[in-house]
Amino acid sequence: MNKSYLFAFFIFLLPLLCCHSTNAARIHGNIYEWYTLEPLYNVIVYVNSTPPQRFVATRGFYEFELEKGNYMLVAKYYEGNKLVYIYEENITIQSDGNFTIDIIMFPNIDLEEKIFKESDVNFSIEDVLWLQKREKIQEMRDLLLIFLGAILLFLFVFFLLRKTREKGQETEELPDDLKEMVEIIKENGGRITQLELRKKLNYSESKISLMLADLERRGLIEKFKRGKGNIIILKNL
Repeated sequence: MNKSYLFAFFIFLLPLLCCHSTNAARIHGNIYEWYTLEPLYNVIVYVNSTPPQRFVATRGFYEFELEKGNYMLVAKYYEGNKLVYIYEENITIQSDGNFTIDIIMFPNIDLEEKIFKESDVNFSIEDVLWLQKREKIQEMRDLLLIFLGAILLFLFVFFLLRKTREKGQETEELPDDLKEMVEIIKENGGRITQLELRKKLNYSESKISLMLADLERRGLIEKFKRGKGNIIILKNL
């Protein structure tokens, strides 16, 4: 594969690689009821990261991505509007990787606590599910924007490299006979018929045709049919 295309492909992948380059730890685990040790569903789990993260463990499983630091991991289980089970634990993230922290939910002593009493704002489980869904939609939208930006960057670099390569082909050293032909076309204002060109050059018709084909391949001229002859136009005059 051409080195220019390899470079363009690397530029295309760079934003995608960068968006996953941040160091983060993934913590996850199952949630159990303290007495039966059976999985406990619909537990609300949250951690005081920046910004705070909430997860509704509808199937008794949760997961978060956290950077290095100290956090408070909290899980709450409600029946109606009563807090029945609660779990709190301080955790420290010292490196990236996957860490399993299973949660055992114990009874709450204060059954009068209302759902999400923090900050004097009351939330229902439906509210948290909606917030969690909105966060996932935002993540998907961000990834889509990164992907589209990477495509646009790839196309920009691709066409820039192609234009540079074409310009390099145009400016490469020409043989003397082709230089002579180009100079004659320039002297005629960059436009001449093939018949007039042959009269000014001491070459055969076949030689003229081959020379014109070579200049056309190099992107230096354009050839248009007009009547029984051709009109030669010098590009980038």
